[in-house]
Amino acid sequence: MLFFCAILFPMELRVLKYFITIADEQNMSRAAEIIHITQPTLSRQIMELEEELGVRLFERNRQNRKFILTDEGVRFYNYAVQITELSEKTVQEFKTSRSQVSGRIYIGAGETKALSELAVAFKKIRENHPKIEVNLFSGDAGIICERLDRGLCDFALFIGFKNVEKYNHLTLLQKDRWGLLTHKDNPLAKYDCIKKENLLEHYEPLFLSEQATKHGELLHWFGGSMEKYNITGSYNLIYNASIFARENIASCITLEGLSDISSESQLCFVPLEPAIYSDIYLAWKKDRELSAAAKIFLDKVKEKF
Repeated sequence: MLFFCAILFPMELRVLKYFITIADEQNMSRAAEIIHITQPTLSRQIMELEEELGVRLFERNRQNRKFILTDEGVRFYNYAVQITELSEKTVQEFKTSRSQVSGRIYIGAGETKALSELAVAFKKIRENHPKIEVNLFSGDAGIICERLDRGLCDFALFIGFKNVEKYNHLTLLQKDRWGLLTHKDNPLAKYDCIKKENLLEHYEPLFLSEQATKHGELLHWFGGSMEKYNITGSYNLIYNASIFARENIASCITLEGLSDISSESQLCFVPLEPAIYSDIYLAWKKDRELSAAAKIFLDKVKEKF
């Protein structure tokens, strides 16, 4: 829908790309060099864009010459990125050769080791269709769902997603297990499994994934409420949160297989008891026609599941 809005709207995609480049670089001269146009031309294009929208998109800092997005500029930036991404995706889909299928498959995924199953399927289709490419976007369920709904992704990989029935979907064979990511020197590392009583006894500082707080089974594991626990922070992707565990500041409730727990690592993973597993779903929109490349990929995934 955003792509067709861009066609109907009087501004050009070229100008949107100019705007995005300035916002990313925060500098008019550097953006002009990247785009390969003169600075006065670029400045005039942005002034005309602001006039067309009736808002100021940038605050100009005369001391350091930085161009900072206004509140309206931030809102417009989000739409501009979505429009240009969808435009590029549409062009890719229509560049398919009659003799050789090409194009790009767009997959949005939460953090899960089950992505390896899709990687195997992609490897197999590349054997017969070497011009097919993949674009991976990582994020939590809310972000991935939004991108799928707006047509920015062909497929979404959801972890324990309760609203999956609104999409066409497959349930992958692999399930993800929940547990505690903690420092090897932490007293909780000595346990074979973690019970909620262990967390209360040690009053362990915990980082919870935003996804985990919405996970019904996990909330049930905590006894229906997390108020008694020492919740220190939250995260949407585990890498940054794992730094806190590595520094022995807090432990993370997370999925197995997402962090390095090798002998060289300072971290270890201890599963929860009773055990909790999340189903993994590959989803795609019911009312959207898939590209030739996406159809080939889906057929290969279906062969296994």
